[in-house]
Amino acid sequence: MTTLENFYFGNVNPSEYKQSKDTKKKLSEMTMLLDELRSTLTTEQQKEKLERIENCQLSLIALSEKDAYIEGFKIGVKMTTEIYADTQQRG
Repeated sequence: MTTLENFYFGNVNPSEYKQSKDTKKKLSEMTMLLDELRSTLTTEQQKEKLERIENCQLSLIALSEKDAYIEGFKIGVKMTTEIYADTQQRG
C-alpha cells in the first residue's frame, strides 16, 4: 500500500509518534513536580484550580501539536510544489 492509501485508510496517524528520551524525561519530571505540588495543597479549591491548570495545559499542548502538524504539512506541500515546478522548468 502506498503512503497515500495508508493515509486514506487511517493507517497513518502523525499524532502517534515515539517520544525522545528528553521528552520522556521532561514529562516524568513534570509529573513528579505536579504530584509534589498536589500533595501540598490543603483545600479542595486549590486542588480544583490545579486540575483546571492541568486540563488547560493539556488542551494547549494538543492545539500546539495540531498547529505544528498542519504547518509542517503545508511546508512539505510547498517544498514538493517547488521541486515539481523546478523539474518542469528544466524540462
